[in-house]
Amino acid sequence: MAQFDPDPNYDHRLADRTIAYLQTRDWRLFPFSQQFTPEQQKAFVQDLREGLADLTDSGSARKTSAVGFIMRDERLRSAVAEWAAAKGGWPAGSDPRNPAASLRSLSS
Repeated sequence: MAQFDPDPNYDHRLADRTIAYLQTRDWRLFPFSQQFTPEQQKAFVQDLREGLADLTDSGSARKTSAVGFIMRDERLRSAVAEWAAAKGGWPAGSDPRNPAASLRSLSS
């Protein structure tokens, strides 16, 4: 019986980089964050934390994360991609100064 090793469902380097950023706030880990305002920094950090939580919860809910095939980092990748595409600005729909923004901080 052959076992196929599918492509990983998560990028371990991205998870490591995210954790390092959360610990240090070193913009060199995510260069687009260099000019963030304190509000953007807070929102980006929240998105990263939620992405990591989703990553760890994705396997632990089924008790299969140790296998490494069930965990997925879609939410983390999506958050980083949206912030990177904004090139130092707010991702579309998330600027809290815009009353029509669809995304809001839970603490607001």
